[in-house]
Amino acid sequence: MNRSIFLLAILMTLGNVAVAQQKKPVTSKIMTPGLKCEDCKMRVEDYLKFEDGIGKVIAYPKAHYVMVTYFTDRTNLENIKTAIANVGYDADDVTANEDSYKRLPTKCKKPEDGGHPKN
Repeated sequence: MNRSIFLLAILMTLGNVAVAQQKKPVTSKIMTPGLKCEDCKMRVEDYLKFEDGIGKVIAYPKAHYVMVTYFTDRTNLENIKTAIANVGYDADDVTANEDSYKRLPTKCKKPEDGGHPKN
């Protein structure tokens, strides 16, 4: 009986330590000027859902930005910008991956490439 209580106390202590070490999530706004339609929105949101450390993603195509909530002990803002660039979109100061951009549907490309008109 005493051994069971002792083991339970150790497990509870270890659980509390693990919870205490997890950092709180951070929310950041990333400007994505090429994000202009619902297809663009879905493409970015769906891709970022699978990135480690990202808790929430909401893309705003009319305002051309993405709000990302992430855990700083598992990823960082530069990794998230790179992930967006890997989808084919510019993200703040990170330029879109050229091969990914080429694979975007024409309507989701820059105006000079036949995509969305400037606005």
